[in-house]
Amino acid sequence: MLYEIAQALVRRILRDKILLGLVIIGILGIVMSGMNKEEPSPNQGQPQQSESAQQAASSGAVDPKLATDFVKWWMGGAFDYSAATGAQSHEQAFGWMTNDAVAKFKAAYWTQDTAQSIASGQLVARFQPTSVEAEAVNPDGSVVVGVTGNLTVQVGNQPTSQQMVADFLVTRHRDGLRVADLNNRIAPALAAY
Repeated sequence: MLYEIAQALVRRILRDKILLGLVIIGILGIVMSGMNKEEPSPNQGQPQQSESAQQAASSGAVDPKLATDFVKWWMGGAFDYSAATGAQSHEQAFGWMTNDAVAKFKAAYWTQDTAQSIASGQLVARFQPTSVEAEAVNPDGSVVVGVTGNLTVQVGNQPTSQQMVADFLVTRHRDGLRVADLNNRIAPALAAY
């Protein structure tokens, strides 16, 4: 009985061309929707990253462009020599550095004497970067970002300007990027002021 009903239905579909077309479209729609079914992405709604950036993030490697942008942002606080905001900006910048990098940075650019001289107005300084570029990607995924700029320092009435060339090592940590090390290639002797 079931066989007879199925046979009658197939004959009816084959005779009625419109009904046959609808059946074919329905079957194709089911097949195609099953083929195009995508797994929902955990990052849905977030900007899409390039495939290399996604691979770098999953492997712990730092994308060179991201490292460069990070250093540009970080330098806003790390090289703030304003009497009003310098101390607070440096403390915030130190939060984005490893302890070793903080110690090296303080020795070169923000000694206790320098901080006191800036706060009291005896020393006026301003850093102007001219170049911030990723220079190397290390095998461990860290990125060396080179910074070139001019540091103008004024004690009394005599301003002096010195070129600064330094490398900052950017690494990935569990909660974001960090400046893990620095190397002064040509560094002003800010601690001498």
